Amino acid sequence: MKLGFVNFSTEEQGKLRQVIQSIQEHQAIDELGLGRIRDAFSNKMFPGMSTLHNRAKYYAVLPSLFLEAERGSYKNVSEVRAKILDLEIKLTRQLLLGSSSELANGITGSTVIDKAKRDNDKYVKYDPTYIYYGALTTYGMIRSDVNIYSLIMERSKIKNAQPPKYLTKEEDEEMGDANQLSGNFQLFDAGGLSYSFDGVTPISIDLTRDEANFIKSKILSSPKSKDSFLASILRDSYPLGENNDFFSLGELWRDRMSDEHYAVYTLSARFSKFQYLLRLIYNYIFYSQTAFIQGRKDEADKVLRKYEELKELWKHEISNERISEILDYVGGMITDRSSLKFCETACRLINNGDSESFEELQRLIISREKQTKGSTRSKLANPLKYKDIEHVGAYFFDYRWKLVCSVINEINKGLANG
Repeated sequence: MKLGFVNFSTEEQGKLRQVIQSIQEHQAIDELGLGRIRDAFSNKMFPGMSTLHNRAKYYAVLPSLFLEAERGSYKNVSEVRAKILDLEIKLTRQLLLGSSSELANGITGSTVIDKAKRDNDKYVKYDPTYIYYGALTTYGMIRSDVNIYSLIMERSKIKNAQPPKYLTKEEDEEMGDANQLSGNFQLFDAGGLSYSFDGVTPISIDLTRDEANFIKSKILSSPKSKDSFLASILRDSYPLGENNDFFSLGELWRDRMSDEHYAVYTLSARFSKFQYLLRLIYNYIFYSQTAFIQGRKDEADKVLRKYEELKELWKHEISNERISEILDYVGGMITDRSSLKFCETACRLINNGDSESFEELQRLIISREKQTKGSTRSKLANPLKYKDIEHVGAYFFDYRWKLVCSVINEINKGLANG
């Protein structure tokens, strides 16, 4: 695969930081339907990570919670779900008891725990099992991707119907996935960690050394993550730097990155810039359509100037050839061909540079939002309906890097604990 390079000059990094600082809205609103391309890069570099994650503690504690649930006896899946929910609420209380008040926002369900104490149905919509299940299967804490509630119920029936058989580690590995429904196979890897889910024993949200070692070892050994950029950062103790800026990683870590990781990183950074230009045009269209509102015309002109400035700065990276490299790479990972076609056409129109192409680019973006969100919810198709929105947003993709930094810092802090 032929690759170009990302120009990490001092001038460009300065421009990027200024632009990023000017962004007031960092919501991952997928107005142009580019989320699948973004997620393809995110999953490749940082498998298992999700923007819904809050703290690394859940990677360590949830497998033990599932083991606790597995000991129960159930008539149906609803009872399993209720049991796990009850354990999650108890865990939330215990984490609050064991953590300082400033860390409470990182504890799932902390804001509704009083209501949930009276009524479990008042607990969060997205509970820890929902949020972290993908990570736990990716890193091998859960050795199956089958519906967890059904699986626990079936295993509970089998375990309660026969006496347990204790196997050596070698015997357990030889049994393999074929026996994962039997009571002999350990479906959940809790790393030897044990917790009492009683709702009153304090549990710190910070990682202990044993918890940090467990999480790190699973990420480094799981077939789904061991060769990832994430694993390399953990394995080789990459320095995170002071700014935690995704666009500075190429310069910061070039001598540490493998050629493969650097190539993927380069493509992802380039795509982030390209899609940012498209979002600037999106903003320009919106502000132009509502120019009758005081200040909107000035905003439109300001956005257009920024677009022209960055297009010139990045002209080598957003060439038709360079963007084609990106689309060729992600083309094997996503099935959404419309996203690839949209990017290909938009790139060509941007690089044409004439007024006719610019007008066609605007029509393309309007059509793309309608295709992605539907005619009714499209802001560009209904500017009067959404005229009171002050800022529609233009943001860079950092591919969950902020979360990755947080998790790595938590693991490193835990490893340093006595």
